[in-house]
Amino acid sequence: MSEKGKWIIKQFDTLKSNRVNWESHWDEIQKYFIPQKDDIYGIRTVGEEKHNRLYDSTTIHAVELLASALHSMLTNPSLKFFGLSTGDPILDRNESVRDFLQKSTDKIHEVLNNSNFQTQIHEVYMDLISFGTSFILIEDDDERVVRFHAKPIYDIWVRENNLGQIDSFYHRFKWTARKIAKEFGEENLSSKLKACIDKDGEKFEIIHAVFPRNEKFTDMRFGKKSLKRSAFASFHVLMDDCTVLRESGYREFPSAVPRWTKLSDEIYGRSPAMKSLPDARMLQQMMKTTIRGAQKIVDPPLQVIDDGMYRPVRTKPGALNYVRNEKAISPIITGSRIDLGEQMMESVRNRIRSAFFIDQLQLNEGPQMTATEVRQRTEEKLRLLGPVLGRQHNELLRPLIDRVFAIMLRKGELPTPPDVLRQTDGQLDVNYISAIARVQKSSESQNIIRSIGDIAPLIESDPSILDNVNGDKAFRYVADLHGVPQSIFRKEDEVDEIREARSQAQQQEAQAEQQLQQAQTMKQLAG
Repeated sequence: MSEKGKWIIKQFDTLKSNRVNWESHWDEIQKYFIPQKDDIYGIRTVGEEKHNRLYDSTTIHAVELLASALHSMLTNPSLKFFGLSTGDPILDRNESVRDFLQKSTDKIHEVLNNSNFQTQIHEVYMDLISFGTSFILIEDDDERVVRFHAKPIYDIWVRENNLGQIDSFYHRFKWTARKIAKEFGEENLSSKLKACIDKDGEKFEIIHAVFPRNEKFTDMRFGKKSLKRSAFASFHVLMDDCTVLRESGYREFPSAVPRWTKLSDEIYGRSPAMKSLPDARMLQQMMKTTIRGAQKIVDPPLQVIDDGMYRPVRTKPGALNYVRNEKAISPIITGSRIDLGEQMMESVRNRIRSAFFIDQLQLNEGPQMTATEVRQRTEEKLRLLGPVLGRQHNELLRPLIDRVFAIMLRKGELPTPPDVLRQTDGQLDVNYISAIARVQKSSESQNIIRSIGDIAPLIESDPSILDNVNGDKAFRYVADLHGVPQSIFRKEDEVDEIREARSQAQQQEAQAEQQLQQAQTMKQLAG
């Protein structure tokens, strides 16, 4: 038993006791929206049926559709969804700096697409939409540079700092003794675990705790010379006897914990599923009642005259029933209104779809539209999602990109920074160029084009008005708003050389034409 381990388990027990209400709420959410993650209380049976409690799957489809939309709009694998910048527009135009930023961005995207990022980020979106909070861990990987681990939020306990940023997490998981020995070394195991190495059935709980090293208790007890450069402490502790299996650290916070929306006095987030939970409950009950009504119409109950039958009633096809009276058997007509139940359920389904922004994500059917009208309507709908998804840039994408960039920089996977960049503080900003980010910026390019179009009549009468516009900067600015890669642009020196050569060619052509005219004039005079 270790003092460090006892302190960590004590901190974990405190966080665990403070999260009881959230767990009961999440248990309701998983029943109706994400039934495959029904292990809130750790009593799941492997291989059991997950959807046997549902009569209508509208909620499941809504979660899957919104998660797929987020994946496409924020982290599309076929498009670059971010770019790097120094934060200084003048420095960004430096050729060496621009080349370094472009190559670094391309390399990071390549590493992300070659890792398990795309599969894990989809799980993050599913948890985010359902539980309101999700978690992804970014670790070093010898084969693919980085590796991502999306963990269900009910196995994660988090803590905020004074700025409202999550800087600590406690992850609980269960492993067999054999797996623990391979990961942490058999010499670090207790005698109880060593005796269970050959038993695959029994599992033991482990807590992985990560928190800042600048805490007072950390400086006193957890300081290590080899970990001085680690800003965050990392401990793997066995729950049974508080044994510290591994002590290590991270130079930056190794995870991203995004929230969908959050109240000021709460740590965990709230989701669209929580908003539509009453409708989800009602929809299941309405579908159950409607199904029972439809069954009564298709296979109605029978009324039989007392002592009017020779044998029990047979209702299977082709069955024979012997009766004493021709009206001994007759169906009971209940008059159930299945159409009314369907109308009421469709109204509830529409409210659920609205809570999950389905009407913004899908283009409604209507009259024939031009390509420009379709694009404008799509951009308007996506622009409405901007405030909702803005939090994901700060809590999901920014810490994820910073962590991947730091890992790749330490491993030498990025190009060498230019000297002019080394003289600065070395901080880089992230420019988001995903589909939703480009839609949010498209209004700027439309304003530029609209302004030039409005003054077109004036330009026809006085072309010198265009002298007020720097055409090269306007073109590059609009192209950057639309996410056009910088690699297709020529360097400014090359553009100047092309223009100089074109100017010289035009001058030579003008001189040749003038000489030809002079020769023709002399010939006419001589004649």
